[in-house]
Amino acid sequence: MTSVTSLGIFLLLFISRYHNAEAAHSTRYPIGGLFNSKTFPSSEQAFENIVNLGATKAYYGRVIHSQVDDSYSTALEICEHTSDNKGIVALIDARPMGDICDYTCMICNSLNITYLTLGWEPPLTLGTDLFSFSYHPPPDMISKAIATLIKKLQWDKFTIFYEDDTSFVRLQEVINTWPYTSDQILYSKLNPDEDNLETFKHVFKVAHMSYHVLDCDAKNILKYMREIVQVDNSTQYQQSFILTALDAYTVRLDDIDELLANVSTMHLTTANDVNWKDMDMSGIVIRLETALAADALNHLEKALRSMGVAEDIDNPPALCFKDAKIDYLNTAWPKGDDLRKALIKTTTKGFTGNIQFNEFGQRINFRLHYSKLNNVSEFIHVGYWDSKTDMITDEREVKERSSTSKSVIRVASKVGKPYFDVVQVNGTTTFRGYAVDLMQHIYDHMVKNNLINKDLRYEFYRVNGDLYGNPIAGTKKWDGLIGDLIEHNAELAICDITISSDRNAVVDFSHPFMSLGISLVIKEPVPVEPDKFSFMNPLSLDVWLYLATAYIIVSFVLLICARMSPDDWVNPHPCNQNPENLQNIWSLYNCMWLTMGSIMTQGCDILPRAAASRWVTGMWWFFALIVTASYTANMSTFVSASRRSNEIKEAKDLLEQNSIAYGTVDNASTYQFFEKTNDTVYKKLWAVMKSAKPTVFTTSNEEGVNRVQQSKGKYAFFMESSQLEYAMQRDCDLKMVGSKLDSKDYGIAMPKNSPYKNAIDAAIIALQASGTLLKLKKTWWEEMDIEKKCQKNDDDEEDNGSLQMKNTSGIFIVLAVGGGLGLIVAVIDFLLYANKICVTEKVTFKEALLSEWRASLDPRALQRLAAPPRSAAPSTASASPSREREQSRAVSVLRAATSFINFDEIY
Repeated sequence: MTSVTSLGIFLLLFISRYHNAEAAHSTRYPIGGLFNSKTFPSSEQAFENIVNLGATKAYYGRVIHSQVDDSYSTALEICEHTSDNKGIVALIDARPMGDICDYTCMICNSLNITYLTLGWEPPLTLGTDLFSFSYHPPPDMISKAIATLIKKLQWDKFTIFYEDDTSFVRLQEVINTWPYTSDQILYSKLNPDEDNLETFKHVFKVAHMSYHVLDCDAKNILKYMREIVQVDNSTQYQQSFILTALDAYTVRLDDIDELLANVSTMHLTTANDVNWKDMDMSGIVIRLETALAADALNHLEKALRSMGVAEDIDNPPALCFKDAKIDYLNTAWPKGDDLRKALIKTTTKGFTGNIQFNEFGQRINFRLHYSKLNNVSEFIHVGYWDSKTDMITDEREVKERSSTSKSVIRVASKVGKPYFDVVQVNGTTTFRGYAVDLMQHIYDHMVKNNLINKDLRYEFYRVNGDLYGNPIAGTKKWDGLIGDLIEHNAELAICDITISSDRNAVVDFSHPFMSLGISLVIKEPVPVEPDKFSFMNPLSLDVWLYLATAYIIVSFVLLICARMSPDDWVNPHPCNQNPENLQNIWSLYNCMWLTMGSIMTQGCDILPRAAASRWVTGMWWFFALIVTASYTANMSTFVSASRRSNEIKEAKDLLEQNSIAYGTVDNASTYQFFEKTNDTVYKKLWAVMKSAKPTVFTTSNEEGVNRVQQSKGKYAFFMESSQLEYAMQRDCDLKMVGSKLDSKDYGIAMPKNSPYKNAIDAAIIALQASGTLLKLKKTWWEEMDIEKKCQKNDDDEEDNGSLQMKNTSGIFIVLAVGGGLGLIVAVIDFLLYANKICVTEKVTFKEALLSEWRASLDPRALQRLAAPPRSAAPSTASASPSREREQSRAVSVLRAATSFINFDEIY
């Protein structure tokens, strides 16, 4: 009896609980979760855990695991699971669908059953399928975020690695917004099941691409990164990647120790969310699909609660095919539209951030997290992208993951003073120069300001061939410094390397550390010894000789004519009408004085009277007029010509001559300037240089300077002004001509996407501001390796157009000589006159000399005695007969000469 009673009580309790469960289910909404073999097990597990957390939810649900993958068979399976009053009001579909609304989607929309898809690619009919909601953000918005990230990273060109054509849907905004004026995007397809080494080799080594968008399934990222490292182990310096998979941040890249590239990605979820522990999901790698499934359940829960708890829920229809459209309308769930509106109005926060939909069932107002790979190969959150503003906001700074990955920075350079030189000291090779000191200053600044790891060191090496770098014909490779950077043999290149567009296309350059331009250098002309008698140059020597001869002849002719013409014999005393003697003033002295005064354009105080002498004088005046005018004109021309020089004053003067050859360094930046210039003058200069035989191009600046020095003024050289200034400080024979042809800069070259660029730029700017760069240049240009400074003397300065003393000193010499001769003649005349006084006045020669000296040189006396006073009676002693005869002969000769030359007469 007791056992029967106990059994009855148990049955009553069982029946009561069964009825309570049925009543609870009748007030909660049934939902389903559709999964298959292509979905993640964690998604199915998360669905079950959330559904089974408690009986207080507004829904109850069950997992529908399809055993087939095709759309039609899946729809038949769902029909079986929802028949016999097992219908559902919402279906969460985790299957990776394409852009189509398959049978299951169509049936749900036809029966007003909410269809919640988790796939990345929403159906094309999403806008018209009123009951479909896509919890994955629209691919065009994801693409827009990646395009914004590319702009933020300042990529100038990039590659898109893709696995299938769906990448073009996911990256449509990236492709469409890329400027047409920029380099074209390189597309390269990857095969997840095969080897892709040749593909990566072509992109890295041949195309020399530095930036890449990797659009692939997250599970294949590790495979591709291993292949990338095999192809290019220097990913630190050149390669930068954006991973488009929103699950990419969950991939463990720390397994690839050699990977040093910069890697960025965007994602909806965050790692190690503590809320997963409440769902018994701790220790499981949460993929985006799993997070979306959890968010869909939570969002659906909130929407259903907003609808209120119904006393009795109409049984939703089975999700099966119908014979006609009217059948779908007749069996549609009546509250389906209410649930659709509730989902649109409901906003919640989930594992993927803000969950909000527009009227077309698309996610809006969400954020994407922005993460970068750090130096220990972990993705670090650095900011976020907001769909409302299309802007990336940085929340923290992460150093370039490769900035401390190497222990030694290899710095390449080429030999060329003063930038870089190799010297042997006690058998040890050392490097010295401006570049070496510049690198040391930059390194010190970077270490001091924690811009690089303090354990990082640098070392210089000399590039093979001492070449700047030029493209190798027939390939996409470069030689020299640029080639070493492209091949990652060096991290930096420091020397007198010019920043140009061609070089900047394959490598990066730092902030300029020196500005300069192209200048022309020639050999300083050998200074010509100044001609002291340059005033003689307007007339040639034979003209001067003929002029002197004509002067003498005309003087004698005038003398003869004046002596022969009666009219030139005049009465010395006009008051005496019958003079005994006539006077002729035209002695040889006066004739030469007249001709001299005429040729000197000074005139004369005596003039001829007779017709013959006047005719001769007139002809002489005419002759003197022509000669004087010709001399004056030639003198002016000569002075002007002497100021004009045949030296080259500027580059275009080279085109007006053919005696001076000119060239530059072969295939260097100056060579390329002339080759690509649009300036007419420079084009002509380039044509002459290109056609010159033998070649006018050199292999280095040093060779060009040496050629200028040895050419004796027959070769000019175009080179950078900074290098020319250095050479001019050491060779006084060099001369810079004209102004700079262009403006350019020197910079430190480095591979594309170098981790040191920002730090080096900051260091150079700081060194410029502190004056260190200027001081460093002065040290190496004006102090180091210089034996004798070239200083410009005042004598070498150009005059202001006036005649210099060095050209007119001959005039002063003539004046001095003439003045000296006149003084000598005056002394002789003075002595002769004193002797005459001595004879006529019967005084001693000394007395006569002193008397005349005192009387003549007294500036206060304007008159003097005709004869000096006698100091003693004249001697009465008779002279000897021989002395009297000698005196009589001398007197006769003097009288004859006096009567002919007439020294005593002025008029």
